[in-house]
Amino acid sequence: MFKNLKNLFNISPRLWILIAGAVLTADFFLLYFIATENSFNWQFGKIRPVDQMNHRLLDGELVAKDISSLKPIVVMMENHSLSRPTAGLENASIIYETIIEGDITRFLAIFDPTIEAKKIGPVRSVRPFFVEIAEEWNPVLFHAGGSQDAMYKLTYSKVDNVNEISGDGIYFWRDTQRAMPHNLFTSINQIKRAIEAKEIDLAADFEPWLFKNDGLDRPEADAKLHEVVKVNFNNNPLYQVEYRYNQEDHNYTRYLAGEIHKTDRGIFLKANNIIFQHVNFDVVDSYGRLDVNVTGKGRAEIFQDGRIIEAYWQKPKNSRTKFYDLGNREIKFNRGTIWIELVFN
Repeated sequence: MFKNLKNLFNISPRLWILIAGAVLTADFFLLYFIATENSFNWQFGKIRPVDQMNHRLLDGELVAKDISSLKPIVVMMENHSLSRPTAGLENASIIYETIIEGDITRFLAIFDPTIEAKKIGPVRSVRPFFVEIAEEWNPVLFHAGGSQDAMYKLTYSKVDNVNEISGDGIYFWRDTQRAMPHNLFTSINQIKRAIEAKEIDLAADFEPWLFKNDGLDRPEADAKLHEVVKVNFNNNPLYQVEYRYNQEDHNYTRYLAGEIHKTDRGIFLKANNIIFQHVNFDVVDSYGRLDVNVTGKGRAEIFQDGRIIEAYWQKPKNSRTKFYDLGNREIKFNRGTIWIELVFN
């Protein structure tokens, strides 16, 4: 032992200088990080001064200021049991889910245009109430046709739309490994090509919701513990949804048809907020298509931080849907993903 200790002190002076230099360098970077952590954002391997960062209008996430106010991308995505797994849904910031006909549900998924997604879909047709919801975000809408009423509504809508069925097929493709009609996809690169070709202005033009820091801000005084959230879509087990709260991560894991909901890449779908928006509906044709009323006022429940907030939603005609607690205070959402379940009264 003493022999080894003696050999340690017999290290050449040059090596001692190198060791001392390495230690001093490490100490310098540690002290620099501590001194600047309030002035710089060190996430994602990039150093940005805090004054160059901003909270994104779409979902409240902290991003570079120059990309914080961009026009959202909306994709109509299907959830038919034969279309699973979906692709790219893990990249969405806001997802609306509801029955479109019979007991089949569909997604209106809203993305920030800076995402990276090589495959998004399956892409399907749009419905009139989805057009009305999309108009609140003033996005670029990607879809494959739609009901007659929906296409008529889009004709007079301010929403920029890219329709696979009417001349925009070059921005989509069919996956030959899947059966039609459940095999139409797009990607963020194709979406960017379409936006550039159509010379669409990517500046955001919508009123953002309010956001807070999940798990850090104090919960609402009347919020009650509620860590398992179930969505009953017409009693069909193939479309039953459940969310389970993760206390450590301050988010919810989504389950579909009794199993963790995964994308085609095996990524678990998560939610930072869940909204139940209670709406009225009518069956409008023999095919079972629905007219869903998303204008007016109705009951809502907000699930965040493992708690439930009794609330209500309100949307004047041609205006923005907002959510309020029973004290008439606008709801502050956790930064991140929001799932909005349109459930029928």
